[in-house]
Amino acid sequence: MRKGARASIAAEGSAPERARLLRNWRAEQESAVLYDALARCARDARRRGIYGELAAAERRHAAFWEERLRAAGSEVPPLRLSTRTRLLIALVRSLGAALVVPSLIVREMKDRDDYSRQLDADLAGLAREEQEHATLLRTAMDRAFANSLRAAILGANDGLTSIFCLIAGVAGGGAAARTIVLAALAGLLSGAGAMAMGEWLSVVNAGELERSLAQGDAVGRLAGPREALLAAGFSFLLFALGGLVPLLPVCALPAPWRLPGSALASLAALFALGVATSLFNARAPLYSGLRQVAIGAATAAVTWLAGHLFAVLAAGRF
Repeated sequence: MRKGARASIAAEGSAPERARLLRNWRAEQESAVLYDALARCARDARRRGIYGELAAAERRHAAFWEERLRAAGSEVPPLRLSTRTRLLIALVRSLGAALVVPSLIVREMKDRDDYSRQLDADLAGLAREEQEHATLLRTAMDRAFANSLRAAILGANDGLTSIFCLIAGVAGGGAAARTIVLAALAGLLSGAGAMAMGEWLSVVNAGELERSLAQGDAVGRLAGPREALLAAGFSFLLFALGGLVPLLPVCALPAPWRLPGSALASLAALFALGVATSLFNARAPLYSGLRQVAIGAATAAVTWLAGHLFAVLAAGRF
């Protein structure tokens, strides 16, 4: 038995032990409800069968924990879905399963790691089954859509953070509003152009390599110039959309509100992007959103201080 599996478990019936059992029961029940939602929204029989199989497995796990809860003298409470699970179900119903499957894979792997450190779960084979669930989910995942969504979030985040920090740095140097707008616009266009060029080169080079290795009919299925241009345009658009968030308030608001408005809009957008990343990292949406805000705010503050310091040092030189 692994050393981690021998980790001490609270005495049967103690408050920490009951809390652990209840936490495991609730997680399995929520997973079953989520897989049921996926099965109902699946468009093909194969994926519908996979999600139904996973829902049944999670209910078996929940029954295991329910039995142990009752043995510990605890009542099994009504299930109340967490905010994260409700959000994922809403996304499944409105936008489809492809958005949430990457998050579920991460969640299954996390459950595997958690169960491997719990003696009763490890002995019951739950850690191994969670690994099997993650493997099964990968067969149902629309990788192209998931990768595109991840790239979209990262591209918008790059544009937002870059222009937010650029505005903060130039404003920290005491520049006039016109100079701030000019610098931000130049940064937006150059950054979006660089992103587009990088994406175009990536797709073209990958296609040329694959084409040199492919044979026969396979060559016709590889990415060509059209796919490279679409990828470049997509990257340009996402970076530009992200960059417009801090730029538009500087252009549109009255003078006293330009910089505060830009900062508030940027922080709100960073929070939204952080919530979106929780689809892929299995973190709580609030945690992911606040973490994104903290990192973005800290980066902008450092840039503002750098601009201010430069202005102070340059005052006696120019």
